[in-house]
Amino acid sequence: MDEIRVCSLCAGKLELNTLIGFYECVSCGKLYTVEEAETPLSLSTVSRLIQDHKYDEAQENIRVLLQNDPDNARLQLYSFLARRRFSSTAQFLSVSADNEDQLMQMKDDPIWRTIRQDSSGQCSKLAGLVNEYFDAQVERRSLRRQFGSDIKSREILEHPAPNEKRLRTMPQFLVFLLSLLFWGAIVIPASLKIASDHHGFVEDWSRTQGYYRRLADEDTFIFYVSAIIVALTLLTTFLVPVIRRRIRKKQLRNGKIRFLRNGTAVRISSKNQDRTEYLPPNAAAVKKYEELDSRCKKILEAIRHEESHLLDKA
Repeated sequence: MDEIRVCSLCAGKLELNTLIGFYECVSCGKLYTVEEAETPLSLSTVSRLIQDHKYDEAQENIRVLLQNDPDNARLQLYSFLARRRFSSTAQFLSVSADNEDQLMQMKDDPIWRTIRQDSSGQCSKLAGLVNEYFDAQVERRSLRRQFGSDIKSREILEHPAPNEKRLRTMPQFLVFLLSLLFWGAIVIPASLKIASDHHGFVEDWSRTQGYYRRLADEDTFIFYVSAIIVALTLLTTFLVPVIRRRIRKKQLRNGKIRFLRNGTAVRISSKNQDRTEYLPPNAAAVKKYEELDSRCKKILEAIRHEESHLLDKA
């Protein structure tokens, strides 16, 4: 330093401690950062570095601070986040929600055990929320393993089942096949016959038009039937599915039909009718899973709120 810096606590002289790489007060021993000698090396410094994603620098600061206060729960929390390279506990839990191994590693981490046993009360509420989140996630994951097929079947209410899709497209395919057969067996041979009777095969566009005008005159019935079949094919292929999807969505919203697990649609005569018989076989487990999923989201939001308070106190 070009100018003499003094300690903000006791006004003692600050000297660089080359062993740890920080300025140290010669009177009271308070540490200060090298970059900003007037800024004490504290929880706020570590918090700022973590929020700026400078995890390596944060770990160095934490290492020095832990030498003087090894049982500090907030330092342990920041150490955990810096090692995992996350800016907050909520972010880590959100990313690891569907990764049971990562959640178990966090739960069994020695640092996190120290945080849970915090006697100062600094992180006790946060630790309690995280423990509650762990318990809810473990139960949620267990239900998903046991009743995964029933839980996934809830999506059928919003998206048609594969069986229903196949049944819906079968008439369209049959009409399209009949149209191809009709053209292949009648229209194309008739066109070739007329063309062969008049100057051989088609040679240019003007003569082609003449051949098809003659075909229209001599085989009007064939063209009418062909036009109807083509129109039906286009109608069933493009228009009917769109109309059916809209009707089906409206029926689902109004509670008039419900899909079962096997993909079949069951019509419900009244909105007020008891529909429990149409739910999956393990409806209670599915409902419990949905409640746990909602609970995990609420706990995660509470963790974010509590962590923001801790950062404000830093």
